[in-house]
Amino acid sequence: MGQLTELISQIITYTAIYALTSIGIVIGGRTGIFNISGEGIMLTAASAGFISAYTTGSWFIGFLVGAIVGGLFGLILIALHETLEINQFILGITLVILGTGISDLLYKIIIGVQLFAPEAPPVPQISIPLLSQIPIIGTLFNQNVIVYFTYLITAAAYYFFYHTRLGLETRAIGEDPQSADVVGINVKKRRYIATIVGGMLMGMAGTYLPMIITGTYTTNIANGRGFMAIGIAIFASWRPERAFLGAFIFATIEILAFQQQLSGSDFPYQFLLMIPFISVLIIMWLFRKKVEFPASLGQAYSRE
Repeated sequence: MGQLTELISQIITYTAIYALTSIGIVIGGRTGIFNISGEGIMLTAASAGFISAYTTGSWFIGFLVGAIVGGLFGLILIALHETLEINQFILGITLVILGTGISDLLYKIIIGVQLFAPEAPPVPQISIPLLSQIPIIGTLFNQNVIVYFTYLITAAAYYFFYHTRLGLETRAIGEDPQSADVVGINVKKRRYIATIVGGMLMGMAGTYLPMIITGTYTTNIANGRGFMAIGIAIFASWRPERAFLGAFIFATIEILAFQQQLSGSDFPYQFLLMIPFISVLIIMWLFRKKVEFPASLGQAYSRE
């Protein structure tokens, strides 16, 4: 029982990474902006967020800076797309390359080479009374504060998109921006807000890695998770609650692969490292007929 509880706890901890990133993609995608730069955002935010937390001793400032970095990346993407009408996918790949370079550069300039790896300040762990005492599922309520934030943002995104007028209008932009514009919805403004907010969530996911998963910053710390989050968003048909479920599934695959690697099995560990990426392809193939896309996803829109 104890081992199972610990396994589930680790899965939930890793779920937050995929959930924040994929929901960030979903939020932008609902307005027609397909932000595929999650990997670059996560890397830059991981570096900047960790440096800020380490130098100030505040985990909160670390996540705040990470969110700001993600928001800036989102702003760059949407501003260039809306003003110059550059292809979203070209912009996304460019930002991934940019983020990959900036992340290590920031760390080397500010922190430099040290004999011992600098450690991130601890992030508060909260146990909810009574709920955290329930066998097995109690691990859901004995987590760090960012996991609880992930629960909250998932529920808030679902409620916003499916139970509010603003959410309905936002989804309408993703389906037919011209029609939304005709009825008075400010398409450009909504796209800006959604892309920036989505980028902020990706930035928080990036900061989560050195602050909670590894305890310090390392090169290529995102390890492809930003790309896997794209698959989760597609698998989820651009619904936040399904994105959380997909995040849980991929976190489970990653943890099980990691556990298998630690077990000392003769199975090649290189293949185990491939499992999360292979699973993306398998799941996408299995659910290919059920996947839905916003009709204007990836398409530029101009009133002229």
